[in-house]
Amino acid sequence: MTGFIIYFTLLSIAHLFFCYFGMHTPRKLTKPLLLLSLAACYACAAKPVDGAVLAALICGLAGDILLIWERTDRFFIPGALSFALGHGLYALSIFRRTPGATQSHLITAAVFIAAYIAVVAYMSFRLEKHVDDKKLRILMPVYLSIVAAVNVFAWVNFVARINSGEGQFYAALITLGSMLFLTSDTILARCMFVRDVERPNFPVMITYIPAQALLCFGYIGLGA
Repeated sequence: MTGFIIYFTLLSIAHLFFCYFGMHTPRKLTKPLLLLSLAACYACAAKPVDGAVLAALICGLAGDILLIWERTDRFFIPGALSFALGHGLYALSIFRRTPGATQSHLITAAVFIAAYIAVVAYMSFRLEKHVDDKKLRILMPVYLSIVAAVNVFAWVNFVARINSGEGQFYAALITLGSMLFLTSDTILARCMFVRDVERPNFPVMITYIPAQALLCFGYIGLGA
Protein backbone atom coordinates (compact mmCIF):
# COMPACT_ATOMS: atom_id res chain seq x y z
CA MET A 1 0.00 0.00 0.00
CA THR A 2 2.91 2.37 0.74
CA GLY A 3 4.17 1.99 -2.81
CA PHE A 4 0.75 2.78 -4.21
CA ILE A 5 0.39 5.89 -2.01
CA ILE A 6 3.77 7.18 -3.26
CA TYR A 7 2.80 6.46 -6.88
CA PHE A 8 -0.64 8.06 -6.50
CA THR A 9 0.79 11.12 -4.75
CA LEU A 10 3.30 11.67 -7.56
CA LEU A 11 0.60 11.18 -10.20
CA SER A 12 -1.65 13.66 -8.40
CA ILE A 13 1.12 16.26 -8.11
CA ALA A 14 1.91 15.88 -11.80
CA HIS A 15 -1.75 16.27 -12.76
CA LEU A 16 -2.17 19.34 -10.55
CA PHE A 17 0.99 20.83 -12.09
CA PHE A 18 -0.53 20.38 -15.55
CA CYS A 19 -3.82 21.92 -14.36
CA TYR A 20 -2.15 24.95 -12.80
CA PHE A 21 -0.02 25.77 -15.83
CA GLY A 22 -2.71 25.03 -18.42
CA MET A 23 -0.88 22.11 -20.02
CA HIS A 24 -4.03 20.56 -21.46
CA THR A 25 -2.66 17.54 -23.33
CA PRO A 26 -0.82 15.95 -20.37
CA ARG A 27 -3.69 17.01 -18.08
CA LYS A 28 -6.16 15.08 -20.23
CA LEU A 29 -3.83 12.08 -20.37
CA THR A 30 -3.26 11.89 -16.61
CA LYS A 31 -6.82 12.61 -15.45
CA PRO A 32 -8.29 9.15 -16.24
CA LEU A 33 -5.28 7.48 -14.60
CA LEU A 34 -6.30 8.89 -11.20
CA LEU A 35 -9.59 7.00 -10.85
CA LEU A 36 -8.31 4.01 -12.80
CA SER A 37 -5.52 3.73 -10.22
CA LEU A 38 -7.90 4.09 -7.26
CA ALA A 39 -10.29 1.51 -8.70
CA ALA A 40 -7.41 -0.94 -9.22
CA CYS A 41 -6.15 -0.24 -5.68
CA TYR A 42 -9.57 -0.86 -4.18
CA ALA A 43 -10.07 -4.07 -6.17
CA CYS A 44 -6.71 -5.41 -4.96
CA ALA A 45 -6.66 -4.15 -1.36
CA ALA A 46 -10.28 -4.35 -0.15
CA LYS A 47 -11.11 -7.48 1.83
CA PRO A 48 -13.77 -8.25 0.68
CA VAL A 49 -14.47 -6.11 -2.39
CA ASP A 50 -17.76 -4.23 -2.25
CA GLY A 51 -19.16 -4.16 -5.78
CA ALA A 52 -20.99 -0.89 -5.09
CA VAL A 53 -17.79 0.92 -4.10
CA LEU A 54 -15.88 -0.45 -7.08
CA ALA A 55 -18.75 0.56 -9.38
CA ALA A 56 -18.77 4.05 -7.81
CA LEU A 57 -15.07 4.47 -8.58
CA ILE A 58 -15.65 3.26 -12.15
CA CYS A 59 -18.52 5.77 -12.47
CA GLY A 60 -16.05 8.46 -11.38
CA LEU A 61 -13.62 7.27 -14.06
CA ALA A 62 -16.38 7.41 -16.70
CA GLY A 63 -17.41 10.88 -15.53
CA ASP A 64 -13.81 12.10 -15.68
CA ILE A 65 -13.42 10.86 -19.25
CA LEU A 66 -16.71 12.43 -20.35
CA LEU A 67 -15.89 15.78 -18.74
CA ILE A 68 -12.36 16.02 -20.13
CA TRP A 69 -13.76 17.85 -23.13
CA GLU A 70 -15.09 20.98 -21.36
CA ARG A 71 -16.18 22.66 -24.58
CA THR A 72 -18.38 19.77 -25.71
CA ASP A 73 -21.76 20.28 -24.05
CA ARG A 74 -23.21 16.95 -25.21
CA PHE A 75 -20.92 15.07 -22.82
CA PHE A 76 -21.80 17.18 -19.76
CA ILE A 77 -25.15 15.56 -18.88
CA PRO A 78 -23.87 11.96 -19.31
CA GLY A 79 -20.83 12.87 -17.22
CA ALA A 80 -22.97 14.40 -14.48
CA LEU A 81 -25.29 11.35 -14.52
CA SER A 82 -22.29 9.06 -14.16
CA PHE A 83 -21.10 10.97 -11.10
CA ALA A 84 -24.65 11.05 -9.68
CA LEU A 85 -24.85 7.26 -9.99
CA GLY A 86 -21.47 6.98 -8.28
CA HIS A 87 -22.67 9.14 -5.40
CA GLY A 88 -25.74 6.96 -5.02
CA LEU A 89 -23.53 3.88 -4.82
CA TYR A 90 -21.30 5.55 -2.25
CA ALA A 91 -24.37 6.39 -0.14
CA LEU A 92 -25.60 2.79 -0.37
CA SER A 93 -22.20 1.51 0.73
CA ILE A 94 -22.09 3.87 3.72
CA PHE A 95 -25.62 2.83 4.73
CA ARG A 96 -24.60 -0.84 4.69
CA ARG A 97 -21.65 -0.12 6.98
CA THR A 98 -23.44 2.04 9.56
CA PRO A 99 -23.64 0.13 12.87
CA GLY A 100 -26.79 0.01 14.97
CA ALA A 101 -30.49 0.02 14.16
CA THR A 102 -31.72 2.56 11.60
CA GLN A 103 -34.21 4.00 14.11
CA SER A 104 -31.37 4.95 16.45
CA HIS A 105 -29.90 7.29 13.82
CA LEU A 106 -33.05 9.28 12.98
CA ILE A 107 -32.27 12.29 15.16
CA THR A 108 -28.68 12.51 13.91
CA ALA A 109 -29.89 12.18 10.33
CA ALA A 110 -32.55 14.87 10.82
CA VAL A 111 -29.98 17.36 12.12
CA PHE A 112 -27.62 16.85 9.20
CA ILE A 113 -30.43 16.76 6.63
CA ALA A 114 -31.61 20.16 7.86
CA ALA A 115 -28.06 21.53 7.74
CA TYR A 116 -27.39 20.30 4.22
CA ILE A 117 -30.76 21.48 2.91
CA ALA A 118 -29.69 24.95 3.99
CA VAL A 119 -26.26 24.52 2.36
CA VAL A 120 -27.66 23.28 -0.97
CA ALA A 121 -30.38 25.96 -0.99
CA TYR A 122 -27.79 28.69 -0.42
CA MET A 123 -25.40 27.38 -3.09
CA SER A 124 -28.22 26.93 -5.61
CA PHE A 125 -29.53 30.43 -4.93
CA ARG A 126 -26.10 31.93 -5.52
CA LEU A 127 -25.46 29.94 -8.69
CA GLU A 128 -28.78 29.64 -10.50
CA LYS A 129 -28.93 33.29 -11.61
CA HIS A 130 -25.82 32.57 -13.69
CA VAL A 131 -27.34 29.49 -15.37
CA ASP A 132 -29.07 30.28 -18.66
CA ASP A 133 -30.18 26.74 -19.54
CA LYS A 134 -33.50 26.02 -17.77
CA LYS A 135 -32.80 22.28 -17.73
CA LEU A 136 -29.48 22.80 -15.98
CA ARG A 137 -31.10 25.25 -13.58
CA ILE A 138 -33.29 22.36 -12.39
CA LEU A 139 -30.65 19.64 -12.53
CA MET A 140 -27.98 21.58 -10.61
CA PRO A 141 -29.75 21.62 -7.20
CA VAL A 142 -30.86 18.02 -7.76
CA TYR A 143 -27.27 16.92 -8.35
CA LEU A 144 -25.96 18.92 -5.40
CA SER A 145 -28.68 17.34 -3.24
CA ILE A 146 -27.44 13.87 -4.20
CA VAL A 147 -23.88 14.82 -3.24
CA ALA A 148 -25.18 16.33 0.00
CA ALA A 149 -27.06 13.08 0.75
CA VAL A 150 -23.75 11.21 0.69
CA ASN A 151 -22.48 13.74 3.24
CA VAL A 152 -25.49 13.06 5.48
CA PHE A 153 -24.96 9.29 5.32
CA ALA A 154 -21.25 9.80 6.04
CA TRP A 155 -21.91 11.95 9.09
CA VAL A 156 -24.50 9.52 10.46
CA ASN A 157 -22.02 6.68 10.02
CA PHE A 158 -19.25 8.69 11.68
CA VAL A 159 -21.39 9.54 14.72
CA ALA A 160 -22.50 5.90 14.98
CA ARG A 161 -18.88 4.75 14.80
CA ILE A 162 -17.90 7.14 17.58
CA ASN A 163 -20.68 5.73 19.72
CA SER A 164 -19.71 2.14 18.95
CA GLY A 165 -15.99 2.76 19.43
CA GLU A 166 -15.05 0.96 16.18
CA GLY A 167 -13.82 2.24 12.84
CA GLN A 168 -13.89 5.95 13.72
CA PHE A 169 -10.73 6.76 11.76
CA TYR A 170 -11.91 5.23 8.48
CA ALA A 171 -15.40 6.68 8.95
CA ALA A 172 -13.72 10.07 9.36
CA LEU A 173 -11.89 9.55 6.04
CA ILE A 174 -15.19 8.86 4.29
CA THR A 175 -16.81 11.90 5.91
CA LEU A 176 -13.96 14.20 4.94
CA GLY A 177 -13.93 12.74 1.43
CA SER A 178 -17.65 13.36 0.98
CA MET A 179 -17.26 16.96 2.20
CA LEU A 180 -14.40 17.58 -0.23
CA PHE A 181 -16.51 16.09 -3.04
CA LEU A 182 -19.29 18.61 -2.36
CA THR A 183 -16.68 21.37 -2.25
CA SER A 184 -15.17 20.25 -5.55
CA ASP A 185 -18.55 20.06 -7.29
CA THR A 186 -19.49 23.51 -6.00
CA ILE A 187 -16.24 24.95 -7.37
CA LEU A 188 -16.88 23.17 -10.67
CA ALA A 189 -20.37 24.67 -10.90
CA ARG A 190 -18.98 28.13 -10.21
CA CYS A 191 -16.26 27.64 -12.83
CA MET A 192 -18.87 26.57 -15.39
CA PHE A 193 -21.59 29.12 -14.77
CA VAL A 194 -20.03 32.15 -13.06
CA ARG A 195 -16.65 31.80 -14.78
CA ASP A 196 -14.79 33.98 -12.30
CA VAL A 197 -12.24 31.38 -11.16
CA GLU A 198 -8.68 31.58 -12.46
CA ARG A 199 -7.09 28.32 -13.60
CA PRO A 200 -10.44 26.53 -13.03
CA ASN A 201 -9.14 22.98 -13.36
CA PHE A 202 -6.71 23.43 -10.47
CA PRO A 203 -9.14 24.23 -7.59
CA VAL A 204 -11.57 21.59 -8.85
CA MET A 205 -8.96 18.84 -8.95
CA ILE A 206 -7.10 19.79 -5.76
CA THR A 207 -10.32 19.03 -3.88
CA TYR A 208 -11.60 16.22 -6.12
CA ILE A 209 -8.47 14.04 -6.00
CA PRO A 210 -8.27 13.80 -2.18
CA ALA A 211 -12.07 13.38 -2.05
CA GLN A 212 -11.96 10.22 -4.16
CA ALA A 213 -8.78 8.96 -2.48
CA LEU A 214 -10.19 9.40 1.04
CA LEU A 215 -13.39 7.64 0.07
CA CYS A 216 -11.42 4.75 -1.45
CA PHE A 217 -9.13 4.31 1.57
CA GLY A 218 -12.00 4.78 4.00
CA TYR A 219 -13.98 1.97 2.40
CA ILE A 220 -10.90 -0.26 2.30
CA GLY A 221 -10.38 0.33 6.03
CA LEU A 222 -13.98 -0.29 7.06
CA GLY A 223 -14.24 -3.51 5.09
CA ALA A 224 -17.65 -5.01 4.30
